[in-house]
Amino acid sequence: MSEELLRKEIRVKELFKNGFIGNSVQFNELEVTTKDNSSFIKGVNFSNGNALHEFNSEICVSSDEHLIKLHFSLEGTYCYQPLRHIKYLVQIPENHCNMFYYPTTEGRDIFFKGNAKSFEIYVKPSLLKNLLGTEFEQSFQKLNNAIQNSNSFILWDKSKFIPPSIRSKINDIIQCPYEGEIRKTYLESKLTVLMIDFLLGRQTSKLSKNNVKLLNSDYLALVRVEDYIRKNLKEPLKIIDLADLAGFNATKLKRDFKKLYGVTVFKYITALRMEVAKSLITQEGATIAHAAYEVGYANPQHFTTAFKRTMGYVPSELKPAVQ
Repeated sequence: MSEELLRKEIRVKELFKNGFIGNSVQFNELEVTTKDNSSFIKGVNFSNGNALHEFNSEICVSSDEHLIKLHFSLEGTYCYQPLRHIKYLVQIPENHCNMFYYPTTEGRDIFFKGNAKSFEIYVKPSLLKNLLGTEFEQSFQKLNNAIQNSNSFILWDKSKFIPPSIRSKINDIIQCPYEGEIRKTYLESKLTVLMIDFLLGRQTSKLSKNNVKLLNSDYLALVRVEDYIRKNLKEPLKIIDLADLAGFNATKLKRDFKKLYGVTVFKYITALRMEVAKSLITQEGATIAHAAYEVGYANPQHFTTAFKRTMGYVPSELKPAVQ
């Protein structure tokens, strides 16, 4: 089977049978594991989310109706290639996200070799119009035109990073603690907020207006830098070292990083450190000193000062939430 393309035929009525928000929204978790030179994917079969399928990194996808998909690459890199409009290659590296439109024609989900985790939301186009109201006509005219003409559509030419606030909302959905009707109510509220923040939130809107054109090689170099930052927050993270990693000079790194991520390298590093520290304190019960150390601060007082400047309150205010 590994020599043949795995096929995913999306039947919209079945997909949304137990959906959310007027049976027009459904989410799915995908997990790819690679061992013994074979790749296995979990979550590709909507009727049985626990099924594991062996595959060769590509999945042929078709749908019997038009769909909008929000895709978040939590780990690993993902691509989608529509077969009819090949110019709309959707490339979503780790910790990045994008939204695209599925006409009924076939396409391919592509996962690079290695482990990967993705969170995806499927939305009926009519729901998006109802959810956003007049804002849909004003902000998503190109998407509206694509829907009317059955053309492929991608929101961003270069996929954007997942802001920590959005990743937190995704985790709330994945880790939903409730069952029964309460679960449905909880998830509908979380999905509504996630979609609105993704489409219209301040961070997203700022990035959307900054739809810069970058060489793909430069884009991937910046993605490599962002990935290194995220995985090495305990390290000093000097501009000159990050520039060497990208193959840029310092000026180019600072300029292009701000174009792509909407903030300076320094502000991005600081904001990420504070979000990770907040998670360590609230989710894992870490002490302030330990959280400070884990995100690169040897002096807890310096960490507290930076935390208050970034978050607007001191980290000690988080402690009662874990008692």
